[in-house]
Amino acid sequence: MSNVSENKICQNCKKDFTIESDDFLFYEKMKVPAPTFCPHCRFVRRMIWRNERSLYKRKCDMCQKNIIAMYDDKVPFPVYCPECWRSDKWEAGEYTKDYDFSKPFFEQWEELFNKVPRQGIRHLGECIDSEYANFADNSKNVYLSYSVLWNSEGIYYSNNIEKSKEIIDSFNATDSELIYQSINVLKNYSCQYSYWSLNCINCNFILDCNNCQDCFGCVNLQNKRYCIYNEQYSKEEYEEKIKSFNTGSRSFIIEFSKEFWSFSLNFPRRYVRSVNCNNSTGDVIRDSSNSKSIFNSYGCENIKYGYRVVKSKDGMDVCYMGAELAYEHGYGGSENSQNIKFTIEGQPACSLLEYSDACKSSSNLFGCIGLKNKQYCILNKQYEKEEYFKMVEKIKKHMDDMPYIDSKSRVYKYGEFFPYELCPFGYNEAVINDHFPLTKEEILERGYPYKEKQDNKYTITLKAKDIPDDIKDVDDSILNEVIECEVSGKAFKITPFEFQFYRRMNIPIPRLHPNERYKKRLALRNPMILYTRACMHEGCTNTFETTYAPNRPEIIYCKECYQREVY
Repeated sequence: MSNVSENKICQNCKKDFTIESDDFLFYEKMKVPAPTFCPHCRFVRRMIWRNERSLYKRKCDMCQKNIIAMYDDKVPFPVYCPECWRSDKWEAGEYTKDYDFSKPFFEQWEELFNKVPRQGIRHLGECIDSEYANFADNSKNVYLSYSVLWNSEGIYYSNNIEKSKEIIDSFNATDSELIYQSINVLKNYSCQYSYWSLNCINCNFILDCNNCQDCFGCVNLQNKRYCIYNEQYSKEEYEEKIKSFNTGSRSFIIEFSKEFWSFSLNFPRRYVRSVNCNNSTGDVIRDSSNSKSIFNSYGCENIKYGYRVVKSKDGMDVCYMGAELAYEHGYGGSENSQNIKFTIEGQPACSLLEYSDACKSSSNLFGCIGLKNKQYCILNKQYEKEEYFKMVEKIKKHMDDMPYIDSKSRVYKYGEFFPYELCPFGYNEAVINDHFPLTKEEILERGYPYKEKQDNKYTITLKAKDIPDDIKDVDDSILNEVIECEVSGKAFKITPFEFQFYRRMNIPIPRLHPNERYKKRLALRNPMILYTRACMHEGCTNTFETTYAPNRPEIIYCKECYQREVY
């Protein structure tokens, strides 16, 4: 191991990347070699395994019921509904392989992967009325929403929701209620078009606001009430002024949205959106220390290259995780787990796992899939303790001596995550395409899997342009219509729950398919790329890492200048 930084060329993208001296200390601690893929290509390699939004109708291979699943009916392995998956009618230990030293490890692992049943849609705990929810945990009435956790209820067309109720068309909401078209909100109530704001009540079109109530079209406000475009009004003046803002009219929302985002450019943005963080870089992070390049995460300590990491310590290249001492973790949480590496789907209470997928409450596993309460297994086969450790060392050497080489001549020795081409999902249907979208041609040229999808055909009964402008003019007949999206032409419907929500909150009927609305939300976020920039406040010489690219129009301040300006 090296005690100085090293520059390398990525196997995948052929670009230079740097491995810092501290990184080598971590690799030594984890007993793994340094990576040959750059951080971005490693992120792609993990996130290609997580498909949230591409759902299919098929049958459960055990009970034969019609189900919604993230796998189509062409995958080689059995797919079970959540009830059958959790039942005692099958055991992953029934599917085993003897290790064959005449074949590369990943080739053998793929053979096992294509035999072990998978959970069609990922439900943890009790999920009620949530057939169309993926990656849901103890939630109720969740529809076409993903990563919805911890007793959330009434969540429609949203992602990354925790402990919240009645949320529609939003991304990253925690401890919030009655939220529409919002991004990164914490403890907000009855807010629409609210962005990166917390502890706000009855606010519309707010950005980077904290502890505000009854505010409209405001930016960077703290502890304010009765403000419009950052101007203070009396209660009576505010209530009279707000009557002219018809939020139930689509035409009003479109025009005001343009004005709001133009207005926001007059105010500085903090270079990173973080709360209670120390010596950490990335974006949208809180309660974290000594963590680098982490995004949408909280409660992190000594984490590097993380996305949606929660209450974790000592990890690198980790996503959707809540574990300690982890390396190359794909998704699934892995709560109360420690010392795990090369994990696709993590499960609770595991330790000393390598190259595992969907294993739970287990320790000392290598190359295993779906096992529960097991120890000392390789490719799901049980070994005696002493034999297990001897075999693992032989296999690691074998992985170096006979590496897996994919169709693009990328070499996978011990220490590399699972090859792209083993993934059952296409790049275009996995989470990675949300963050770094590619065309079909780009996906295939880079040797990533691609999935051809056929849209279901529906008879359109209503053009989007023919929907009344104002929600007050829409009657219950809208529930019987099949609406044509004004951008993609795809068909969608309005559900009774959301129609009731729109009426209650005075929100116009959407004209876009849920997928198009999702794309528009994501476009408001900055990409997960860090740039070194200088503070734009006159006379300040501070530099920092930020997700705001140098050619962006926003005014970017360092922490100190932003606080002096805003607080």
